[in-house]
Amino acid sequence: AMHPSFAVEALTTAWQAGRVADKLLLGRNPDSPLSGPPGLAKRAVWSQPRPLVEIKLVGRVAGATVNDVLVGAVSAAICQYLADLGYDPADLSTMVPVNVRGLGQPLPRELGNKFALVMLPLPTSRLAPLQRLAETKRRMDSIKHSPEAVLTFGLLTAIGRANTAVAKQLIDFFAAKAIGVTTNVAGPMAGRHLAGTRLTGILGWVPGSGAQTLGVCIISYDGVVRVGFKADASAVPDADKLVHAF
Repeated sequence: AMHPSFAVEALTTAWQAGRVADKLLLGRNPDSPLSGPPGLAKRAVWSQPRPLVEIKLVGRVAGATVNDVLVGAVSAAICQYLADLGYDPADLSTMVPVNVRGLGQPLPRELGNKFALVMLPLPTSRLAPLQRLAETKRRMDSIKHSPEAVLTFGLLTAIGRANTAVAKQLIDFFAAKAIGVTTNVAGPMAGRHLAGTRLTGILGWVPGSGAQTLGVCIISYDGVVRVGFKADASAVPDADKLVHAF
């Protein structure tokens, strides 16, 4: 009663937690060529390097982050790919890793990641470029200001402690709600050398599970950025078209 703002904050958090639970338990992707089921063969394709300074300029003009711009471009590429196949593009969800280890915390001796997976509905329906970028930013900001990362981190921890059969069923259940994993990795800002030879570039591909068919890894290195698509060959037989659209 003395601090009404605390009550408002508690109610807001509870409402957000309810929306997250609804998304995780009841959400599903619409049917599309990316719905699977996946086969055994995979395809790894990647883009040419794009200057990071250009992407930063676009973000600055639009009031968005580099990540917003790149995720928006990936969304546009998926939209174009589905449209070229004759489908009416709809929003599709992907899983995005979120680091939950504090930036000031030292790495433990055994190393290891400490991250949660949040569900991001990509704006892959038909939108004008700036509309798509604005919607990407809005959705990314909404997740950043929600308790989803904390909740899913607890969920992942619980799944990891379950027996193998139960864990597999839970993983397949949640994995089926996304077409794959999309991640943005900030690599070294300056060039690196290995055994006296300068590395000309870095590529990345994300793991997938369950019925996921399309993973995306955005990775920057030495002033440029590349995108690697890991696609299921049966669901996305012509993955090169995604690169071209991006």
